[in-house]
Amino acid sequence: MKWLSIGDRVRPGMYAVNARFSRSVLLFDGSGRALFVVDRSIGAGPLNLVVADPHALVSGESLAIPRRVPAPRFDSSMPRPGRAGRERLLRILASSLPRHAPPESLVSLFAPAEKLPRLRQARNAVFQKALAGFAAGRLATATRKIRGCGEGLTPSGDDFLCGWMLACRLRHEPAAARKILRHARGKNLVSNAFLELSAQGRVNIAVQRLLRSPSDARVKAVCAFGHSSGADLLCGLYWGFRFS
Repeated sequence: MKWLSIGDRVRPGMYAVNARFSRSVLLFDGSGRALFVVDRSIGAGPLNLVVADPHALVSGESLAIPRRVPAPRFDSSMPRPGRAGRERLLRILASSLPRHAPPESLVSLFAPAEKLPRLRQARNAVFQKALAGFAAGRLATATRKIRGCGEGLTPSGDDFLCGWMLACRLRHEPAAARKILRHARGKNLVSNAFLELSAQGRVNIAVQRLLRSPSDARVKAVCAFGHSSGADLLCGLYWGFRFS
């Protein structure tokens, strides 16, 4: 299995296959650190090992990551657009998210649909209370309210908090991102890994490209990640700029 690139936050160790998805395989090491073996369509990320065929890994198989890896290291540091770039990003998100975010994502918080299923209404009600709490300065309580809220490998609440922490980093407020992180961690190992990366300003290549040069097509590319994870992250990023 030829390695095409590996993320700069992948640590050496022995990783065992944990779960399989259409374009990736999730592995964990003995300390609970995550590694994603992904195909080219997903691309580089801080915890991604990009290969031609991730499903060459079979269930029960282990993968050793040496200290000196036989592939280029992907630099996952987040671009730092200036004020004009941040304003353009906000405009692009406002116009593109309603078009490209899946309807089950958190986009309905900002572009309300005429009628939502009952479960989605209940989820949005939790988020509305949390956003009001954020606005009132009750950061810890509000963060814990949406931590783990939603379904999937990474619930919508955790993805939203990742986006919000990226907004904090882009606003040059790293201390705020670290404060959110303290209250955002839960029992989901994958969510915790992504939350910690976002607090550090570490992102995948699709988010890098969007931050570097915002466009409708690049919003669409991020929204294609996961069931709604990419869109929910961008909703958190949008909220972090627009409302916090």
